[in-house]
Amino acid sequence: MATLDSLLARPPRLVFLDCDGVIYDTNRLKCDAYRHALAGYPEAAVDALVAWHQATGGVSRFVKLRRFFTEMHPVEDVEAALDAALGAFSAYSSEGYAHLTPRPEALAFAARHGGPDRVYVVSGGAQDELRRVFARAGVADRFAAILGSPQTKREHLAAVLAERGVPAREALFVGDGWGDWDATQALEVPFVFLAEMSEWHDGAAIVGASPRTAVAPTWDALLDGETSRDSPHRSIEHRDRNR
Repeated sequence: MATLDSLLARPPRLVFLDCDGVIYDTNRLKCDAYRHALAGYPEAAVDALVAWHQATGGVSRFVKLRRFFTEMHPVEDVEAALDAALGAFSAYSSEGYAHLTPRPEALAFAARHGGPDRVYVVSGGAQDELRRVFARAGVADRFAAILGSPQTKREHLAAVLAERGVPAREALFVGDGWGDWDATQALEVPFVFLAEMSEWHDGAAIVGASPRTAVAPTWDALLDGETSRDSPHRSIEHRDRNR
C-alpha cells in the first residue's frame, strides 16, 4: 500500500469517482432500498442479501437482485420478480436522492482535478437514474460523464482509458467499496479507499495489502493529501470554503 502523499505526488491525468459513499452519502439509503424492493420475501434471505451488498459495494443492483432470485431465494419466474424489485428499488432510491446533496468535498476534489475535462463518475447505480439525480442537483456539468449500470465499472474504466489514450497507472479512482477496488486491481488503476462513509468493513485491511492503493479516512484527509487531520475543525473549514 502507498501513502496518500506518494499516490498523489503526480497529478492524475484522469480521475474516476464512485457515487454512493463518495459523492453522495447514500449507503444507508441503498440498504433500505433493497429491503423495500424485497418486502414480503423471507427476512433471513433479505438480511443475507443486504449483508452481501455491504461486503461488495460498487457491484450493480442488477447483479445482486438477480443472485437473490436465483440463489438466495430462488423463484420460478426470475425475470418478473427481478423487474418488480428493480422498479421498487429505483423508485425508493430516486426519492431518497431528492433529499440529499452532493458532498462539497467531492465537488471540490473534482474541480481541483479538471472537472468536466478529466473527472468521471463511475457507479454501480443505474446510469439513467444517476444522470437524472446529478441533473436535478445541478452538478452534472461538473463531470466529463456520469457512467453506471448495466455496464460494469471495469468496462467503463477500460473504455474511458482507451478513448482518452491514458495509461491506467496515470489515472486515479476514489471509491469506498469492494467493487471499486476489484475493478481498479484488474486494470492496474491507482485506487484510494475513502473510508469515511464506507460499509466495507474489511476495506482498509484488504486495500492495505494491495499495490497502487492508499486509504483516506475522510474527504478532508484526501483533499489535504495526508492520512490524518491536524485540526478537528478542518472538515467545517473545507465545507465553508467550497460553498
